[in-house]
Parts: sequence; C-alpha cells; structure tokens
Amino acid sequence: MHVRTAHLHDADALADLHVRAWRRAYRGLMPDAFLNGLSVTGRIGLWHEVLGDPPRRSAQLLLEDAGRIVGFVLVGGEELEADAVRGEVYALYVDPDHWRRGVGSALLAAGCDRLRAAGFGAAVLWVHEGNERARAFYRAAGWDTDGTLRRQEALGIDTLEVRYRRELPRAATST
Repeated sequence: MHVRTAHLHDADALADLHVRAWRRAYRGLMPDAFLNGLSVTGRIGLWHEVLGDPPRRSAQLLLEDAGRIVGFVLVGGEELEADAVRGEVYALYVDPDHWRRGVGSALLAAGCDRLRAAGFGAAVLWVHEGNERARAFYRAAGWDTDGTLRRQEALGIDTLEVRYRRELPRAATST
C-alpha cells in the first residue's frame, strides 16, 4: 500500500469509491432514497472540479493497494476562514471492503503531515453527529471534539456535524 497525490485520471475510480463509502457509512444516518440515488456520474464531475483546481486544496491524496484506489483524503486551509490559521481535513473516505485495515489511519497521518508541512500547527475536521464509527476513529487518532456544532446541508440533506480539533506538533529535530 502506498499514498500518492491524486490526479485527474483518478476521477472515475475516486467517484466510485466515494459513492460506495457514503452508502455504507451513512446508511441509517441519511435517508435510504438519498443514498441509493447517489450517482457515480455526478461524483465524477465533482472529482474533475476538485482535481482540476489544485490551489483550492493543499493536498488531494489517495492510497493504493495492489494498483487499486482504496481511500482518499482532502486537506487544506480551514475552509470557512478567509485567512486560515488552522488546517482542515475536508474529507476522508475508505473503500468499505478495506475498513479496519489501516487505510484510514495511513491517510489521516499523510494528510496531517501535509498540513504540518504547509505551516499549520492545528487542524479541524467535521463529522456527522450520529456517525459513531467515524467519531471513535478520530478520537483514537488523537482528535477531540471542541463542542462546536454546525448544520450542514449537503445535496439537499440537512445534517448536524461536530467539529474535532487536533494540534499538529512539529517533529522533534536532533541537534
């Protein structure tokens, strides 16, 4: 398994993974009709937009296993802040067939490394309030909720999200 930068030619595979991950991760948290109606074709357009505009994100990373994309992470400056002083993990999704195999941990670490390299000393991310599996994952990785909630409307679905925060300390250097 290895992490690399995502490229425009990865858009189709990323869209397929994105839809499958949403359907599994949010089943029971979002309406079935909504999840069943998610379109890989529609997500391809989104991925072309994300991958075609590199300045919008500091990193679009994916993890491959035997040549197959099994997860991705998108990170950059805090999206809702004009002069971002913190980094943000915008999205982290893993192919459901690869859950609990270290893919998410490897991607989160790589994303945090990119944020740290970009000069951010702390980062935030948002999690669906009812997504206990994801919340437990982030807590285990050293992220803590800071008590901030937001209503988010994504694709016509209103959800409540919880913000998590983590310091991104610089690695100790030997002298």
